[in-house]
Amino acid sequence: MKIKITVQDVQHIKKQEVTFDLSKNGITCIAGKNGVGKTTLIRAIRNLPINSTFQETAAPYIFSKSSSISYAIEGMEEIVFNYNRFIKAIDTRQSIPEAIKEIINVELPIPHGERFKHFKSLSDKDEEIRAHIANTNYSTPYELISLLNDIYGEDRFQSLKEISLNKFIYYVILRDEDERFYIREDYFSSGEYFVVNLYKQIKQGKKLIVIDEIDISLDAMAQVNLVNSLRKLCREYNTNIIFTTHSLALMKTLEKGEIFYMESSKDSHEIITLPKSYNYIKSVMYGFTGFDKYILTEDECLKNYMQYLIRKSGVDTYFQYEIIYIGGATQVVDLMKRNTESKFFSTEENIVAVLDGDQEGKGYLKDVGNIIFLPFINIEMEVYKQYVDGKIVIDGLREIKNKKETDRAKNLYSQLTKFRHGSPPLMSEPDIYALLEKTNPEGVSKFQEQLIGFLS
Repeated sequence: MKIKITVQDVQHIKKQEVTFDLSKNGITCIAGKNGVGKTTLIRAIRNLPINSTFQETAAPYIFSKSSSISYAIEGMEEIVFNYNRFIKAIDTRQSIPEAIKEIINVELPIPHGERFKHFKSLSDKDEEIRAHIANTNYSTPYELISLLNDIYGEDRFQSLKEISLNKFIYYVILRDEDERFYIREDYFSSGEYFVVNLYKQIKQGKKLIVIDEIDISLDAMAQVNLVNSLRKLCREYNTNIIFTTHSLALMKTLEKGEIFYMESSKDSHEIITLPKSYNYIKSVMYGFTGFDKYILTEDECLKNYMQYLIRKSGVDTYFQYEIIYIGGATQVVDLMKRNTESKFFSTEENIVAVLDGDQEGKGYLKDVGNIIFLPFINIEMEVYKQYVDGKIVIDGLREIKNKKETDRAKNLYSQLTKFRHGSPPLMSEPDIYALLEKTNPEGVSKFQEQLIGFLS
């Protein structure tokens, strides 16, 4: 199931359109600078099951006559909220199916999050909880205990108990089985309480769980461990968890396709949300300081090769520099263009982009300066070409079965350079670099001179 949400003329947002694929069953992080529209999007999602969301959680007068939010849900009629002049907010006359309301849960930060409203119900139920404990009418939630232990790296949750009251689940830590002394979940730390309530939503069968500022009550280690645990839970329970964060520690653990960056389009007419790499987001949101020169490149393989050539030159470069791999040639060039406008790295003459040779002559590079090209299609493909031509003969290689040539090249390079159970790699990177130089000595020499020239 896919849900496309379109926000029009709400607060400072002229247009915002985001599509979520609920068949993915995984985690999605949305990063972006403050005020770009992350919380507005999350309120828009929550507005589907809870139509009074904006009235309860947002400032008044964020709507105008042209304001609207529409929901295109796969296999259903589009649901549209338009401006209602009587309530001075968006409203709809359409009936929203209960089946849709039941599969969505949205957690806003303090004080609007549902978990914070749960405090009073826990207090009201204390007498019944106490009676269940006195009668040993509880069970041990082994999966939740394992989850908490994994996130916090401790085993202090072994005495966690689960109590069922009128179809609602409550958790306590039983401190003394004889005296029946216990700690209710609302007395857990804010991070522990958050994890417990997130687990409840997953167990209730929610298909889409959205959390604004997921890192707000978790330390760096817990954030990292939480991400790994959530991936497993999403697969096991067929759910999707979407969250926002400003935490670099958390973002660094995310995999390709899990992290998106929200920003204004160049003409400021639309808020766009696109998949980006961690390094890209780190650069745009936080920038780098303390370096004179910056080399932006596509991947770690190319970064390592440049570092090798710079060291091999023996030249003591004048400028302090940083090589940053971004992930994809178009993202490298886009980041360099942004720096030209915003100067978050340095001035334009202090930035250069180094791209694979197969990018030379591409249309998106028209009128773009400060680019150095590798004298090969790319390193992995050049090594693969030598292998196919019989110029690399090495025992111990596994059969390469990838369908795409680019994937076969990456597979070969990984096999050659990977350390195996304490044994050295089949072929060291310096040996590979020597092979590249032998293949195209003039090209490598020119490439090296361009790098040293930029840094000197």
